[in-house]
Amino acid sequence: MLISELRERVRRGFLEFVWRQWAQAGLSANITGFDRWAIDPEALILFTIEVARRDPRLFDEMLDWLVSNRRLLTMQRLRNLAIRFPVDQDLVRAVFAWAGESMPSLQGAKSERRQGRHPAGIPVFSQDVLGFVAEPDPAFAEYGYIRPRVSRSGKSREPDARQPANFAFQLRHLFGAGSRSEVMRILLTFADGTLDAARISDEAAFAKRNVSDTLTSLAASRVVKARWSGNERVYRAYRNKWAELLEVGPSAKYMPEFVSWVHLFPPCLEIISWLETEAETTDSEYLISSRARDLTERVTADLESVGLAPTLSRPLPGAEYLSVLADTVESLLGRLDVEGAGSDSRDSGPETTPGLLSAHAALGVRWTLQPLLPQ
Repeated sequence: MLISELRERVRRGFLEFVWRQWAQAGLSANITGFDRWAIDPEALILFTIEVARRDPRLFDEMLDWLVSNRRLLTMQRLRNLAIRFPVDQDLVRAVFAWAGESMPSLQGAKSERRQGRHPAGIPVFSQDVLGFVAEPDPAFAEYGYIRPRVSRSGKSREPDARQPANFAFQLRHLFGAGSRSEVMRILLTFADGTLDAARISDEAAFAKRNVSDTLTSLAASRVVKARWSGNERVYRAYRNKWAELLEVGPSAKYMPEFVSWVHLFPPCLEIISWLETEAETTDSEYLISSRARDLTERVTADLESVGLAPTLSRPLPGAEYLSVLADTVESLLGRLDVEGAGSDSRDSGPETTPGLLSAHAALGVRWTLQPLLPQ
């Protein structure tokens, strides 16, 4: 597959995925169906800020959603994740400044504007989808970005807490938007044993001390289990009891699935950025393949965290390594349940599901049965 073809495949796949997630979270979109996993709101926002630069309507509907629902967000967590994600930091600040949230402490990789490029301003959207801006938006212009003035649609709704994908929002209504709701989201959706404070802190994107204090408090209240494993204390939630309380089904079996979005999204962004650059180069396949190998090495740690690190049965010299990148892309799209990505999880599920999930199934719910659990 040519690099340009792979780029188009990734562009379409990522946009399909992002539209589907936001439609479930209350954004105005003509999309039906449901995912079985729990959305990570802050991680999804950062991912969308970059992906939606090829879809102005998606970008602007996200802005509309932010204004309507920013009380459900954890700004400290978003700042922490923005440093970890390969996103344009100034663009993140511009987005939230427009939405009425100041992010003065946000730091990270320098944007093109701060490196002295694009003196007239950085285009927010790709030139091939929006090439002319008659009236720049002043909020974005203040941060060095050029885009048309934003006009809110006013169509965004509050996330429906009855949908599995909106489990994080349900918990934020219960515990508030902070470390406690994030810790509970991870413990309640993670079905593969116990977790220690370091791992929970990494997924929750809060400082380990903050998370440790939260876990100590939750364990003292007896809403989570805590025990020693060697020299470390590990934790597990009473998932059956919480499933009944939160009305997601009669047992933990029907809890929304855990996905390590904080490790899945960064390699996706690294790969699409690489493809955008390499699709325009005239270098030989050998040189491109060498850079593909470097890219894979950069994202291997995150890929391993979601069980997608490529394994080679033999060394692949020269241009042959491009096939590894293509396979990695298909694996990522499959994890996101993108149409035609070779995943067998789409449009399948149990014949009957109790409670709320039964109602979703009756509406034609699309279940994702292959859990995205770190290996």
